[in-house]
Amino acid sequence: MKGYTTKTALENYTLQTIDASFVSQITAWIESVEKFIDLRTGRNFIADAVASEKKYDGDGSVEILVDDFIELTKLEVGELEATRITVDSDDYRIYPSNELPKRKIHLKNGYFTTGGQNIIITAKWGYAEECPADITLAATTLLAGVTGYSDDSKGKVKSESVGQYSVSYKTDQGWQDFKRAIMILDSYKKFHF
Repeated sequence: MKGYTTKTALENYTLQTIDASFVSQITAWIESVEKFIDLRTGRNFIADAVASEKKYDGDGSVEILVDDFIELTKLEVGELEATRITVDSDDYRIYPSNELPKRKIHLKNGYFTTGGQNIIITAKWGYAEECPADITLAATTLLAGVTGYSDDSKGKVKSESVGQYSVSYKTDQGWQDFKRAIMILDSYKKFHF
């Protein structure tokens, strides 16, 4: 689990206590909701604790757009590991400069040489160190819909698929909360041009 929501958040949202024997099922549903959120938005909302390497294609420009990250550890240029050149941190700028996540790297002097997977960036990839509060709310709302689908009480208003599960809400308020959760997710969608 990434940590977008928790069993406790679900209990607080639904005002119901979840039996301890049901924890593994709740965990599976949380993982499914997190995967749905990541796929719908194109983002990872909790950044990696450890920096890792990603490769990008250089296109001859002075800027490169990359996946969301919170901290850049190393920038290298070169297709072959033996001939890679590490770019000094004084030779590039990271944007946006005053907020997270970072998405763009601008070379002060020079350009990103054209080539396949010749730009190597080592960073802590993700949107933020902690999950944004509205994403936690959306994840909890979606999780409540998944658990609501398994509830046998009468009065199902609407249902819809979330990943491999169905969500259902038995009140108009629940359905409105679901629609609000989807609007929150859509506001975070990453678009590629």
